[in-house]
Amino acid sequence: MTFVDVMRMAAWWGTAAAFCALLAGIAWKDFRTMRIPDRMNLAVLAVGVVSVFTMPGPGLLERLAGMFAVSLPMLFVTFLVPGGFGGGDIKLMAASGLFLGVEGNVLAALLGLFGGGLFAVMLVLVRKAGRRDAFPLGPFLCGGILTAFVILCRHGSYHII
Repeated sequence: MTFVDVMRMAAWWGTAAAFCALLAGIAWKDFRTMRIPDRMNLAVLAVGVVSVFTMPGPGLLERLAGMFAVSLPMLFVTFLVPGGFGGGDIKLMAASGLFLGVEGNVLAALLGLFGGGLFAVMLVLVRKAGRRDAFPLGPFLCGGILTAFVILCRHGSYHII
């Protein structure tokens, strides 16, 4: 293994670690406050920009399309159903789309929304919340994003150097 290979591997793992740490922080912050600060979403976006150079995976156009594949439908739903999604959730999915690409971001959204939906049903069934009550979706989206990233790594969409 050459020095260049070692540096590439360090860049890959450093980018992945930063992405995971940011998602953990976002999940915790949203769980505690029901808000995802813009600076945290900007940090995810910055890691997404870095990942274009440090992580072989989806191409640049697929990553750019990934920014809009989930966030635009979420924004549309929010216009139809005010309060359906928070602005931080929409921005989180846009920022993570640059990291994951279309395939990964759609998978992340499906996993996160499924987990959040199960949690909502459980809250209603145990009478801890009503049908109109809000809960933080960010932790579930972050879980979906991390799971999608692991799945992409296992299936070769991201090449672990």
